[in-house]
Amino acid sequence: MKLEPPINIAKEKLIRYLLIPLRNNDKSTYLKLAGYTLNNWSVLARDLLLLAETEAATLEDETEFGVSFSIVSTLTGPNGRQLRVKTIRMREISTGLTKFITLYPP
Repeated sequence: MKLEPPINIAKEKLIRYLLIPLRNNDKSTYLKLAGYTLNNWSVLARDLLLLAETEAATLEDETEFGVSFSIVSTLTGPNGRQLRVKTIRMREISTGLTKFITLYPP
């Protein structure tokens, strides 16, 4: 199934979580392989939004907060390298918005 808009990807999620080195669950090193950095965070935002708009999503879980979905696909980074990724999105019950939650190698 395709996710329905609106789909939100918070800038803070990218610049304070995905694209900075973290002691635990670091994703920045993986994303850097394809050329994604803090300097081009908006490119990653665009590419993640495109995945959500074009790729099929799979139901993952349903809680009192919302329904979560995963998308497994390939990102082509700014340097042309492709990365397989699994992204998690959640459609919030309270707002109806679909929010980006996280990304990791599948």
